[in-house]
Formats: sequence, structure tokens, C-alpha cells
Amino acid sequence: MAENRTEGAKALRKLIAFNSLVVTELVADIKGESSDTPPEEPSKVEDKKIEEDDEWDDEGWESLETLRKIRPSEEVAAKMGKPGQAEINLKDDLSERERTDLYKTYLLYCLTGEVTRIPFGAQITTKKDDSEYLLLNQLGGILGLTVKEIVEVHRSLAEQAFRQQAEVILADGQLTKARIEQLNDLQKQVGLPPEYAQKVIKNITTTKMAAALETAINRGRLNMKQIRELKEASIDFNSMVSEKLRENLYKKTVDEIFSSGTGEFDEEEVYEKIPVDLNINVEKAKGVVHELARSRLSNSLIQAVALLRQRNQQGVVCTF
Repeated sequence: MAENRTEGAKALRKLIAFNSLVVTELVADIKGESSDTPPEEPSKVEDKKIEEDDEWDDEGWESLETLRKIRPSEEVAAKMGKPGQAEINLKDDLSERERTDLYKTYLLYCLTGEVTRIPFGAQITTKKDDSEYLLLNQLGGILGLTVKEIVEVHRSLAEQAFRQQAEVILADGQLTKARIEQLNDLQKQVGLPPEYAQKVIKNITTTKMAAALETAINRGRLNMKQIRELKEASIDFNSMVSEKLRENLYKKTVDEIFSSGTGEFDEEEVYEKIPVDLNINVEKAKGVVHELARSRLSNSLIQAVALLRQRNQQGVVCTF
């Protein structure tokens, strides 16, 4: 996978070089310009830079380190020379998905460097310097990507990196104070905006809690009292547990009421409160109760007849 990405990045680098050395010169010739054309007037250059900065700022790029790197300083820009043209691009030749995938390939190359295979199954990773990000900037122009599309690629990659490490930190789904501090440090490290980091954390904890709840239900370790306590703690139990599992839990709860031996049956609790707590259809719940009652009555009659044949009158009485 890494090897394929490296090869793909090398091909894209050739595309960037071709654009800078060939296409840019051709465009200049067509427009009647030359490679030694004087630079734009300072005021115009400054105005253009301000407009570009405003556009990036509107997209909230400042927290993402990889985005900062693709914007060269004046000193670096001077060393790099005149940037390649972006008037002729691949916007109409490739889909947005294909263009963003190509951009992501080179971004990953900037982050991870070049991977080289050596004998005995080992590999060597050669780190790249930040100049690769300037080529990435040019690639964005060649691909015809908008600022919004470029920001989204950088943000999604930062979110992916944050999620992978957050999954390890929250392996058991428990969010402690120490772990919150770890996650905050991680969020700053990858540069992911706080609102996206919180969304990832909530998704991980919710998923792990949902799995724990399902396991507890299947093993009979969760009752209606505990479920109501969870809901009082603002835990959205019904969205974490499937409808089918909630219906099974209702059936099990009613069966336990019938098996309690007290003879008590609170209609409001069974027909109204529990179905509402489990967010299941009330009429369907009543059908479950009636079906369980008929089944139990049928079993009791069969058992009573068997005891009666054995002349066990006391047993017959106890059956009902």
C-alpha cells in the first residue's frame, strides 16, 4: 500500500514538473509573455495576497499544520521561483472524487515520506522536507481544486489520524479526566478543529457504550431500573440499542413479572411506562403480554392435567 502510494506520488511529481516546465511556458507564449516578464506591481500582488488570505481564513485553515505548510513564506516563494500556471487544469476532465484522491495521495506522501523496500521484507522510509508541500500547493491548482475542497482533504486526513489514536485512548469507552487531557493534547497536535474532535470522541464512546449495553442485555445483566437510571443521566439508550433488542428486553421483563410468583400485575407499568421507556409500539407490547399470558396458561393447564392424573391435588392447586 505504502509502496503504491510512493509510486503514485512520483507520477504526480512528474505531472507538477511538466506543468511548471512545459505547460506554464506554453501558456506564457500564447499570452505573449516571456519567462523574464517583470513581476506584477507590488500593490497588485499585495491585493491578490490579501484576497487569498481572506479566502483561506474563511475556511478555518489556521489550526491545520499541513495547510499552513502549503502556503509558502515570501522568502521560500522567492527561492521556488515563479509558480506553475493553473489556468489549464483537470477540473473538467476528472470527477471531484478522483481529483481529491490524487491530492490526498500526494499529501500522504508529504506526511510519510518515501518508502523503499529492501531485502528480507524490511523497508526504509525517507522523510521529505516541507518543500514537498509547495509542490502539493501547485498540484491543487493543476487539479482545479477549490480552497474549500483542499481544506476538506486536509481536515478529513487530520480527523482520520485523530480517530485512530483516540480509539486506542478510549479502548474501553470510558472518558476520564486524564484521558480528556490526552485527547486535548492530541487534538492540538494534529490541528483538528475542536468541534470535529468532539464529534469523533462522542462517536467512539457512543459506539463502545452501545456494544457494552447490547452485551449486558444479552447476558441478562440490565434491568428496567438500570435503564431508567441511564436515561436520567442523559444517555440516549434507545438510539444505542436496536429496536429488536429492545423488544426482546420488554418480553424478558414481562416474563420475569409473570415468574415472580407475587401475582401482582401493574397494567400501567407494563402496558404504558415500560414501552415508553424502551420506545416500542404500545399495541405491539400488549400483544407480547397477551401471547406470553396464553403460553403460560396453556403450559399450566398441561402441567395441571398431568398432576391430576397422578392424583396430586396439592400440586394442581399450586400450578395456578
